[in-house]
Amino acid sequence: MKKSYSYIPQIKHKFMCRVPLEGIRQSLMVDGVLQEQTGALKQNHLAGAQWIIPAHTIETAPIQLICVRTPEHKEALQLANEWAIGDGAEAKLLICDHTLSFDPFTTTQQTLVRVGKGARFELIVMQNEHNESIHHSDFKIQLERDSFFRCTFVSLHGGRLENRMEVHLDAPGTSCEANGIFLADGDQRIEFHIEAQHNAPQCTSSQLFKGILDDRAKAVFEGMIRVAPNAQKTQAFQANHNLLLTHESKIVTRPRLEIYADDVKCSHGATVGRLDEQALFYLRSRGIDLKEARIMQQLAFLHDVLAQITIEPLRDRLLDLVERRLRGAFSQCGDCSMHCC
Repeated sequence: MKKSYSYIPQIKHKFMCRVPLEGIRQSLMVDGVLQEQTGALKQNHLAGAQWIIPAHTIETAPIQLICVRTPEHKEALQLANEWAIGDGAEAKLLICDHTLSFDPFTTTQQTLVRVGKGARFELIVMQNEHNESIHHSDFKIQLERDSFFRCTFVSLHGGRLENRMEVHLDAPGTSCEANGIFLADGDQRIEFHIEAQHNAPQCTSSQLFKGILDDRAKAVFEGMIRVAPNAQKTQAFQANHNLLLTHESKIVTRPRLEIYADDVKCSHGATVGRLDEQALFYLRSRGIDLKEARIMQQLAFLHDVLAQITIEPLRDRLLDLVERRLRGAFSQCGDCSMHCC
């Protein structure tokens, strides 16, 4: 059963976030300030959070960090976050970004992630802001020997979203997966700049990003796989696939490889296309109307990215949000009339 949680009554606008996970631990960050410091999650400097997981700690339940911007703090905000996963530890983190008014917020968020030897860390970033907001996210990831890191972006809504991720695979046996979906319509703009730097032998990385653009929306995907001269036995793969629903929507995609080693297995590619007319005709011939057939085809297009999320209830909830976004309907959140998860 999906549960609802209300936070901090001192905020004039009621905010609710529905998460269908039993035992999930949730923390609220309002305009860069944590409302409570619990366990390993603490305030970092003046704005931002620090999350340190001790070595060999197994966090069975994910943590959800809900970041909101409010009309009480309209000026540009800079956040500095630090996530550190100790040797042999395992943890999962869900970050949800929201705005509680239609003010022209600008948020810049810099996050340093360190994943220790043999550690495993899964990060899910869900972005759902309004059409006047600007949000820059910059992730720098450092992976130690035999560590594993997976990140999945679910960019649902926002005036301008810019996501940068730079992953350093600096020791043998490290593995990284970077995945994402992005949906944009109106005059929204979304950018992804993803770079995997293979600096040690016997490391693997993969990138899979898919976007659907409607109306006059624009997007940029820039991916890079860089293999150092000593990074033999590297396996690295990169793909970006996009659907344009109108002639006015545009995507600029730049998948790139820089390989300075000779014993590697690497590939990259990108596609830009439209909905499959033959598939739409087939669905309509089975009694499905055109609008529903279009939604079904778009959901099928995005499915393999969402399938990478290992937390099944969260995956189902995000799939539900994506479907509602494609149908043009989000739940309304009390008095604030903003999109909420």
